[in-house]
Amino acid sequence: MAAAAGWLAAPLHALEWELIPPEPDTEAKAEAPRWELMPADELIEEPTDPPIAAPAQEVAPLDLATLRSAAALGPPLQLGLAVPTANRLDEAQLQVRFTQIWADGLGESSGTGNQNYAVRADFSLSDRWMVSGFASQADDPLYAAIAGKANPVANLWQVLGGSSRVRLAGDRPLWPQRPGWELALEGSLELFTVASGCGGSVSCGSSGGANIFNNSGSKVYTNNVVGSLALPLSWRATDSLQFTLVPGISVLPVSQGAGQGGSGIFYGTNVTLGAGASWRVLPELELLGSVLVPLGPGHNSFNSALEFARVPIINLGANVILNPRISLQGALTNGFGATPATALLALPSDNRLLYSASFRWNPGEPDTPQGPLSSRQRSFSIGGLSVNTAWVPPSGSWQVSANADSRGNVFGFLGWSASNIFQFELFNGGVFNDVQPRNALVDTYANNGGFNTRIGGKLVAFSQLRGAPFTGAGRISLGRNNGDNFQGYLFGEWMGTWEASDTLAISLGPKLAWSGVESPWGFGLAANIQLGEHWQLIPEANLVASDFSSSNGTVALRWLANPNTFVDVYASTAAGLLDLGTLLSSDQVRVGTRISVLF
Repeated sequence: MAAAAGWLAAPLHALEWELIPPEPDTEAKAEAPRWELMPADELIEEPTDPPIAAPAQEVAPLDLATLRSAAALGPPLQLGLAVPTANRLDEAQLQVRFTQIWADGLGESSGTGNQNYAVRADFSLSDRWMVSGFASQADDPLYAAIAGKANPVANLWQVLGGSSRVRLAGDRPLWPQRPGWELALEGSLELFTVASGCGGSVSCGSSGGANIFNNSGSKVYTNNVVGSLALPLSWRATDSLQFTLVPGISVLPVSQGAGQGGSGIFYGTNVTLGAGASWRVLPELELLGSVLVPLGPGHNSFNSALEFARVPIINLGANVILNPRISLQGALTNGFGATPATALLALPSDNRLLYSASFRWNPGEPDTPQGPLSSRQRSFSIGGLSVNTAWVPPSGSWQVSANADSRGNVFGFLGWSASNIFQFELFNGGVFNDVQPRNALVDTYANNGGFNTRIGGKLVAFSQLRGAPFTGAGRISLGRNNGDNFQGYLFGEWMGTWEASDTLAISLGPKLAWSGVESPWGFGLAANIQLGEHWQLIPEANLVASDFSSSNGTVALRWLANPNTFVDVYASTAAGLLDLGTLLSSDQVRVGTRISVLF
């Protein structure tokens, strides 16, 4: 019995033991079993059956029930940036939101115009208490020419802070079980850095430059501690319709420049009254609208004559939910501030129409399902070279790429997939060198040695993996040349990739580089041809519609060293593989290599 102890597969408590009486003609005595420890070298290993491959799982799209039940699809936390609601995330849930606000024209700032970038993270400590951290930065010169000043006038708004939202009273839960109301209190404490006079794309020179606060001719720079309080009352009239009323106060300084050449007027403190509504038209579509009225005694806007006034801040937008984890929001507004204390502020120097776009990520929510990718499909997911694909690496994957060519270009890439349908581009950039022929775009954005830094993301709208006829995706990146001019541009492209067979895939789509110099655009066309188990041929062409002479081509041989490592060797007439470089031609062929790793 002792020898048997080494291979018994069933647990001991599953065995039933009974005494067997001895045979009548024997003198043997029935005994209970006796267990002894055996030396390790005498144990017999438990036999194992050969592994059985798990059957392939059918991957289905998220159904409406999953969409409706996801906590991420509850009522919004804000109705635009200026009007908070009483809603909070579920306990221990995290939400991260990235926002860009920009003007509808270039103004005095040139480049890509006035922009404000913001990030906010919300986390619920309990079902009653939510905390938030946020940051924003706008560093473009003032939009309008300021009377009596040397223009453009440099301007910097930089905010870093945190806030807390606490439920005070009301029905609970508010969502999604039934209609009801809730009252909450939200307060923020923020560090608001204001600079005027030089910086960014405006040279400081020896003594600075014109500022809007005094006539010193020098830069004014002040760190201000500011804050806000709001008392949102939200009432859910139906399962899909919610109204919010918000009295509040925003505490900003009344002046700037004291001790720096003279004190000048600033916004000051404002009591505010906000109202808005959200309407869930479909499980995947929500419409938002709000208005915030400043009641004084301060102001929230000034014009080119530095005359301060109070104007209502209006927001009309829509939220598109791609899956419970990822959603997009677009809006028309005249609010330029992006934090609780500054969201009541209009575009400095001109109250005008602005655009707002936000990306919302709920990491704890369900993702779009997707089966495992083959080595070939993982190759699609890292993109092409000068023409991108519509694929992204699987959720949770990191992508690292390094690229250099024979004429001195050096680029790198770091990306992370937050979902099966979205990849963050955490860094995409490097150095252009020896780009010929030269033109205004090259001199501004691809000059020798200018270090380009860019961030962005790629979003898959629909996929051949989930029954669509082809895979479609959009990609946006933004950044600057950190050389002498410090100018930036916005790059956007739409890609469609069709996996026609096991050996052929075709990608094509339009692309645009939007800048203050000019905005080249064109179409990319590429193929991925499987030559064998570990080799792919990738021919590409970029047809530049805005200047056909800038059209270019690339041919690459890709080695699939293993399912996670890919090596490209290529020859190209593009100025470079980084965004704008694919819409510029090179008068000599560039030979290069790129190594990409997924992990």
